[in-house]
This record gives sequence, structure tokens and C-alpha cells, in this order.
Amino acid sequence: MPFCPLPATFLDDLGTAGPGGVLELGCGDGRLTALLREAGPEPWTLDRTGPALGVHPHVRGDALRPPLRGRLAVVVAGNLLRHVWSRLGDDGPRAWADLVAPGGALWILEDQPVLASAPSRHYADLQEMLARLDPAGRGRLRSLQEFRRRRRRWGWGGSWQDGEQENTWPLDATRVLAWLDSGLPASGGEVARLREGIARDGIACGRAWWARWQPEVAT
Repeated sequence: MPFCPLPATFLDDLGTAGPGGVLELGCGDGRLTALLREAGPEPWTLDRTGPALGVHPHVRGDALRPPLRGRLAVVVAGNLLRHVWSRLGDDGPRAWADLVAPGGALWILEDQPVLASAPSRHYADLQEMLARLDPAGRGRLRSLQEFRRRRRRWGWGGSWQDGEQENTWPLDATRVLAWLDSGLPASGGEVARLREGIARDGIACGRAWWARWQPEVAT
């Protein structure tokens, strides 16, 4: 899912990246790719699925083991970390850090499982349902607090910044309701309650969090 607005510092990093200097890991359906393209140079994209989603990534491969060499000004993983969370070792997604050039930045952006309003609760419940339906390929929403605790074990050096903000990306409640009615999630009390809630209140991403890592500067 894309993020709106993109963090201001992220936009600054994209604006100063040169041609070929941006890589999106796990580009998925290409919606975040389009935002990156608007904000900076044409990004390189990597995904394991490819044309099945109607998107043609530049590189096919596992995002945790990207088959790439070289360094880039901006490496971004948008709503990807939660999907690979269970596969992370003690050093985290170190391969992502290894792709960042001196002076560059790794950006991790994720939806925050905030339950402050009915529409955002419905979004969180929907994501939990999707994670249960596809436990091998999807992960549940992870909070910034969980991420902070886990990254303390990563021995990368460098420096982290992070924060939270609203995510006002518009979700299409009609499409979500059509999916709930499709029979793909088995009908039952949970699906019926979620459908009723979305029909009544709508659905909204709510909030998102971001983390920016930069390598140590050689002296």
C-alpha cells in the first residue's frame, strides 16, 4: 500500500538521487513505484512475482537476497518488512544496508496498526485476516515500537532516524467489500462483522511509520 504524504526527508533524498540511484525492494503492484517516479528519478524495481501483478520489475528475485551489486543513493522497502519479518536473522535485512552508497539512505516504511478510529480498525482487521489466509507470503502489521526493539540486535553501525505520521492514501471500500463477498475468505462471523463495519464506517490506513538508516561516514 502506498503512503500519502511521503515523509519530507524522504522526498529530499529522492530529489537529490541521480539517475539510476533509487531502488525499490518488493515493488508489488507498482503503486509506490509511481509515487517514487513522480518525486525523483526513475527507480529500479525488484520483486519476486513479476508480470502476474501487471508490473514488470527490472529485477526478479528475493528481496532479502537481492541479486544485485553496487551501491545506490536511496534504497526503499515499502510495506515489505512485515512480510519478511519471520525470515529475518539476528542481523536483520543486512543485504539492504549493503546496497546503500556512502552518503545514501535506506528507507523502511510500514503501515502502523493504529486502532484510534473505526475505519483504521477495519484496515488492521483486514490485514490480520489476509495474513492468516496467506501465512507463508504475508505478515501482520508491525508497529514502530516492535521494529525499534528488534533493530537493537542488528549490528550495522550507522545511524537511525524514525517517526510516525498520518497515511491518507485513499482506499476503495467498494473493492474491499466486493472481495469480502467473493468467497475467497470463507464466509462466517468474522467476515460478516468486518463487512458490516466497512459498509458502515469506511476503511482507512490510519497511520504509518518510517525509519531511515545511513551508513557511518568514513573519516
